[in-house]
Amino acid sequence: MVDAADRNVFVLGAGFSAHAGAPLVRDFLDKSRELMDNPSSGLEPFERAHFSEVFRFRREMAQAREKVMIDLDNIEELFGLVEMSQRLGDRTRETRNSTVYMIAKTLELATRAPGKGRYHVRFDVKPEFMGKFASVNQSNVLQQNPGYGPSVHSGDIYDYFACLASGRFDNPELQSARKNAFITFNYDLVLDHALQRLNFQPDYGLDPSLTRTFELPDARAQCVLLKLHGSSNWGVCGNCLGEIVVLQGKITDSPRQFQSERCGKCGKQGFQPLLIPPSWDKSEYQGIMTRVWASAVAELRSATRVCIIGYSMPQSDLFFKYLMTLALSQNHGLYKLLVVDKPKSPQASSEEEMSPAPAELEGRYRDLLDPLFRERRFSFYPHGFEVFIGSGNHACVALGRGEMLGGNIGYF
Repeated sequence: MVDAADRNVFVLGAGFSAHAGAPLVRDFLDKSRELMDNPSSGLEPFERAHFSEVFRFRREMAQAREKVMIDLDNIEELFGLVEMSQRLGDRTRETRNSTVYMIAKTLELATRAPGKGRYHVRFDVKPEFMGKFASVNQSNVLQQNPGYGPSVHSGDIYDYFACLASGRFDNPELQSARKNAFITFNYDLVLDHALQRLNFQPDYGLDPSLTRTFELPDARAQCVLLKLHGSSNWGVCGNCLGEIVVLQGKITDSPRQFQSERCGKCGKQGFQPLLIPPSWDKSEYQGIMTRVWASAVAELRSATRVCIIGYSMPQSDLFFKYLMTLALSQNHGLYKLLVVDKPKSPQASSEEEMSPAPAELEGRYRDLLDPLFRERRFSFYPHGFEVFIGSGNHACVALGRGEMLGGNIGYF
C-alpha cells in the first residue's frame, strides 16, 4: 500500500462536543449536581452515592479557599485534587472511583443522541459523484432531501463531520494517498459513535496484549482515534491495572454488568472507568497509556495539516504544549495549522464569562509558534465548530478534503 503523503490530524477539545450537550469544564459540576438533586434523573441509589461522595470532597476542599485561590467549580481542578489526595494517602481510592464514575455518568445523561436538539448540515453532492456517494452512505446516516433536489442530503453535524474528516466525501481516486487521524482530550463518545455509524472500527491505539475490545460486525475500515485522557467506554482492572476492557457503549449504560467483569490477568472483579486527570501527574497510567501517547506524537510528526477544534489550551495544560513541541519539532512536512474555536464574545452570557477573549485565545497559539510559520501556515477560525464545518465549502478547502461536495453547505 502506498504510504499516505497527505495526512490530516484532528485534535479535539471539549468545545467539539458541546453541541451534543456534553458539559464544558466550567459548568460540568453544575450539571452533575443538577442530576444528583433531580429525583427523576434516572440515577440509581449507588450512583447517587458516588455523586454525593464527590461533592462531600468538594465541600472539604472549600475550606482552603480562605488561604489558596483554587477554582473548585472546575472539574479538571477538582479531579486533579482528588488524584493527588489519593496518591498521597490522604484518601482511599473510593473518592477517586466516585469521581471518575460521576464524570462518566454525567456525560451519559447529558449527551444528546442524533436528532435530539443537535445541529444538522444540509449539503449537495456534485453530479459526477452521485454514484460513488451511494456507496459512502450505505449505513444511511445521511438522508436525501428530495424537496431540494436529488443531489441534496442532510445529516447530524457529527455524522457529517465524521464523513468529511475521515475522507468518505473524497474523490475515490485520491483516497489511497491520504490518511486521517483523530486525537482527543474528551472522555465522551460523540465522535466514536459517529464513526461507528459509518461502520468504522475505532483504533484506539491501546496495547492489544492488555485489551479486550468489541468488534463491529459490519466494520468496513479502521479509523485511528487516540483518546489521551481515557474514555467513558474504557475500563481498567482496579486491582492489577493489567487489563483494559473496551465497550461499544458507555460503561455506565450497564453498570452492574460492567462491575461483574473479571480481569483476565488477576481473575478478580473490580473494573473502574479508565479516565485520567487532564493535569498533574499521569505516571500511574504510564504502562497503560504510553502506547496511545506515543501514537499521538507519531501522528502529529507525520501530519501535513493539523486542525484543532474546541480546545482553548489552558495555561495549566503543559501536557498539550509539550506534546505539540515534541511532535512538531520533528515534523518537516506540516504546511497548515488550523484552530477552530468560539471564544468569548463582547456580549458574553454568564456561562461564557470564563472563556478567553478571541485575541487572547489566538495569542495562546501564536505564542507557541515560530513567527515565520504562524504568518504563513497558521489560520484561526473564531466562530466555532458549527460555522466552520457547516457554512459553505471553506472547511473542505482548508482541510483538502471533500471533492464530492458542492458549495451549497449550511447548518440548521
